[in-house]
Amino acid sequence: MKIELALKLLWWLGAAALLYTYLGYPLIVFIVSSLRPRHVRRGSFMPSVSVIITAYNEERDLRAKIENTLALDYPREKLEIIVASDCSNDRTDEIAREFAAHGVRLHRQPERLGKTAAQNSAVAKASGEIILFSDATTLYPPDVARVMMPGFADATVGCVAGRLIYVDPAQTSTGRGARSYWGYETFIKRHESRACSLIGASGCLYAV
Repeated sequence: MKIELALKLLWWLGAAALLYTYLGYPLIVFIVSSLRPRHVRRGSFMPSVSVIITAYNEERDLRAKIENTLALDYPREKLEIIVASDCSNDRTDEIAREFAAHGVRLHRQPERLGKTAAQNSAVAKASGEIILFSDATTLYPPDVARVMMPGFADATVGCVAGRLIYVDPAQTSTGRGARSYWGYETFIKRHESRACSLIGASGCLYAV
């Protein structure tokens, strides 16, 4: 009898934890951000920016990514582009070198240590006041840097996160599921930021 009671209690505790995680927490954050919103003092701010593109065997997408980054509407003299290759063994490094004449730098890890290690190593070589992290499969609109940088005019802001929009031309059920998930994540991040502080950002696009 005691075992049965314990199992029921464990089930209800698990159910309560799931409900809090997926419904309770977002609701609390929404209420707090609505009652006591934190206002960011955005202003004119155009610092030097180092864009770090982390890549591992991204020969299929890297060229389009670099071209997309070079097309950013931001003063070229204030924009540094670094491809952080995590010891890629396809044509990733070769493709990055093709853009050297456009100021794109390749930073190759001598051994594969993972995305975070590649980013940290590239940061040590970066010269920008702000570091903008992205990956090889994410494309952004031309004004993304101009839109993100004014947030740093507020001295209390240490990170500005981009909004991920999942694009699926085939309109598959997987794509619809991914869009729903990222819509949910964006809702939470927006209201976390308004309530107090952003807990995390998508690795696809964020600046620090």
